[in-house]
Amino acid sequence: MHEHAPITPPSARPGKARVQRARSLPSARRFRVAVMFSALHYLGLIASFTALVGFLMRPGEAATWILVGGMIFSAFTWLIALFRRRSTHCPLCKGTPLINTGARTHVRAQRMFPFNHGVSAMLAILATHKFRCMYCGSDYDLLKPSTRLLYGDSEPTVPAVSQVHGNRS
Repeated sequence: MHEHAPITPPSARPGKARVQRARSLPSARRFRVAVMFSALHYLGLIASFTALVGFLMRPGEAATWILVGGMIFSAFTWLIALFRRRSTHCPLCKGTPLINTGARTHVRAQRMFPFNHGVSAMLAILATHKFRCMYCGSDYDLLKPSTRLLYGDSEPTVPAVSQVHGNRS
């Protein structure tokens, strides 16, 4: 009698981790616009903070106007960014991955420590053009072309019998 080694499935083999590939988005435009307005908001916050430091060092009329203008700009871009982030949805689970709703997050969801999952996803899009949905755990790549664009929306057509054998009328 010969003893055979037990057959193990490929997923249980040590040293061979299964890596899930990032999905493409049907249209990445909504994500790009939402992240753009969020980045403008962050730049407005930086400008407001800089103006505050300038105002504290040398109070004056110009520093006051710059501080007030930066705060108004930040409030305006925050409002636009909020609505844009709320209108972006994950194509798989239909959740809003750029804004936290209080729902339970997926086990694979990634988060940078001082920020929540939504801000972490926005920063990931800004830095790498990739993000992971916090609700379904799917990876998405904004630079990957959609399969609809590569292969088209329509089904392959089968030629009619008269076209294959010739028209014999």
